[in-house]
Amino acid sequence: EERQANGICPFGWVHYGRRCFTYQANHMDWASAEKHCLKLGGHLVSIHNRNEQDLVRALIRAHDYSENLSWIGLSNCEKKRSFFWSDGTKYDYAPWAPNEPNFQRDECCVHMNYGDRKGWNDYPCDRIHPFVC
Repeated sequence: EERQANGICPFGWVHYGRRCFTYQANHMDWASAEKHCLKLGGHLVSIHNRNEQDLVRALIRAHDYSENLSWIGLSNCEKKRSFFWSDGTKYDYAPWAPNEPNFQRDECCVHMNYGDRKGWNDYPCDRIHPFVC
């Protein structure tokens, strides 16, 4: 996501609240996806309420009808069981899939659209997926 400075989102981005969002179909590992978002002037998306969750899901669905796994900006690689957003905002909303996060070995990055409920899941950061900035 990108913070908008002048009320206008870049071409191809979706405006919501005071932020801009874009789906990136190219598959990358979590760190490469964050770097790509930084090059675009933003970060991997942070999600803070149900409305934002619904917007991001709809954005993914518009490009990927199957709603496959997509990286978001949440991780806990620095300190196990202590999640943080790559954009520095507060971790205050968490629609995890059932029995997640499970904190299994090497699972410290987070994707959405996991399982029947399309919830969040902790996952190995080196896997490649599309993502939302």
